[in-house]
Amino acid sequence: MAPATVREIPAARKPGKSFYCTLYDENGIITKLPDGVIYFFNPDAGSLTEYTPEMAPWTCILGEAAIADTQAIMDTMHGSYAKIACSRPMLEVR
Repeated sequence: MAPATVREIPAARKPGKSFYCTLYDENGIITKLPDGVIYFFNPDAGSLTEYTPEMAPWTCILGEAAIADTQAIMDTMHGSYAKIACSRPMLEVR
């Protein structure tokens, strides 16, 4: 039996996601643009830095910015995260 040929399907390009991270001792957002270049943005200093592989040992990715921001908005809409945590029903306590 002859080997089968499988057609390669190119991956769909999605918009770049942004992640909260620390780079060296700075907090900010890291994202990969459609051109393949990765940038780190520090909103406190207003600086934009092109990320290189040499920076990897000093980088800590914390979480996707959109998810974290959405959760913060939902917590605010429902009174604050402290109120939500303290007002949950304690089903396991009887």
